[in-house]
Amino acid sequence: MSSKKHKELKAYCDGKLINIEKVNDEIFANKIMGDGIAIKPKEGKIYAPCDGIVTALFDQTNHAIGIGTKDGMQLLIHCGLDTIYLKDKVFKCKVKRGTKVKTGELLITFDLEKIKKEKFDDITMLVITGKGNIKEANFIDECITKAKETVICTFR
Repeated sequence: MSSKKHKELKAYCDGKLINIEKVNDEIFANKIMGDGIAIKPKEGKIYAPCDGIVTALFDQTNHAIGIGTKDGMQLLIHCGLDTIYLKDKVFKCKVKRGTKVKTGELLITFDLEKIKKEKFDDITMLVITGKGNIKEANFIDECITKAKETVICTFR
């Protein structure tokens, strides 16, 4: 029997939440990879928005991470725009592919000032790339987020 209770995704960083359609990137703004949300980070720390398993890491730069939930939902957290082209290593991943993570666990740290200095956009997106058994997901409106506390999405 399935529960009708809504589940939640928590803010993955401190900052200002904006609608993904306002992101200055066609792939994210047009939801080509899936629906999602974006946060303009206040500091260089990314936390797990939910319990799950790390399913993907962009090993060369550590700027993106995939998380799978027990409901089969697949999430992508992508730090910055075009940050794959940064010359210096600014991202440090704290987990490995296959690691079980809990809501609020530190996943990635990065040098926010270095990203800005190199003239890259630090906007950080969370996208649902696969819904699994999720029937609906509702993202909240723009607000100031507190990592590990602010609910950014409810789903069932």
